[in-house]
Amino acid sequence: MDFGKILMDAIEGRAPARPLFMPDLGLWFTWHSRRGTLPQGCGGSPAEIAASLNCPAWTVRTPWKLEYEGVEVTREKSATGRIVRYLTRRGVLTEKWALGPDGDWWQQEYPVKNEEDLDAAEEIVRGMRYRLEPSGSPAAASPGGIEAIEIPKAPYSDLLHTLLGWSDGLMLLMMEEERFAAMLEVMEETRNGLVRDLAAAFPASLFWAPDNLDGQFVTPAAFGKYLRGSYRTTGELLHSSGGRLWVHIGGMCRHLLAPMGEAGINGVAGVSAPPQSDATLAEARQAMGPTPMLWGGIPQDYVMPMVDRALLRRSIAEARAFARGDGRTIVGVADHVPVDAEWDRIREIADALNS
Repeated sequence: MDFGKILMDAIEGRAPARPLFMPDLGLWFTWHSRRGTLPQGCGGSPAEIAASLNCPAWTVRTPWKLEYEGVEVTREKSATGRIVRYLTRRGVLTEKWALGPDGDWWQQEYPVKNEEDLDAAEEIVRGMRYRLEPSGSPAAASPGGIEAIEIPKAPYSDLLHTLLGWSDGLMLLMMEEERFAAMLEVMEETRNGLVRDLAAAFPASLFWAPDNLDGQFVTPAAFGKYLRGSYRTTGELLHSSGGRLWVHIGGMCRHLLAPMGEAGINGVAGVSAPPQSDATLAEARQAMGPTPMLWGGIPQDYVMPMVDRALLRRSIAEARAFARGDGRTIVGVADHVPVDAEWDRIREIADALNS
């Protein structure tokens, strides 16, 4: 089945014959394949697993590399942790990571600790350079898969996710607003150069911004000030060659959906009612308008063994009913499928959507 064509038809407003189910199984697959714990009969590769669910294999490709001109970057890695050091003329900044129980890396320490680190941070930002990888040429599309091309996070999201952190970092940003505004302007210009190159190299592609937006930290005022213009410019650059911009949501989102729609974003991933987020598919559609793609509907918690299966079944029924009447909806486990998800629950979602 040509899931890529089915998705493009949906994007253009031509509803598929049945709702499209697409789980992000990347983290789940990596965890279990490394440990030899993949469920029996599900397949041994992402493509085989997706085929067993009669759904597309979702993949994200990153055909670029971030480098730092004039800044020496050193990395130390062990089985459970890693340390990155940025050696600048203004000092050394350090970030620390720990391997989480889900097999993903969690950032425990951010490079910028206080205002004394800002001179070095400015040097890091001004040294950022994106380079297309030689292997980044377009590949032949697989009928059984849907591939997105990753772009860097929007600069405001990137700044807080990588340099500052979302707790003390937000306070520091408010204290040094003018200084950070200048840094964000530099980051925007650098990123836009890469986006132009990607739009030219991958025309008419789906582009993925892994921004992990969380409305607990991003207010409507902050979105309007730091993100709306950034998304609009990114979208315009990608649209010029037929590309489409999808943005990842990683938390509460209801009050961000309307401004995201106004910013020209073509799709959002991670839509979910409580307990994971705070907007149903129907509420997201009402907020965003008729054209953006919506992906989600099933909270992560509901595919895990400790949650009453009746909640999962009710969620499946609601998502299925909505998607049947809204052709621009993809049903999925909002965010990625967690490593402790039960395979038979994933199977149950697929069976319901395929029936």
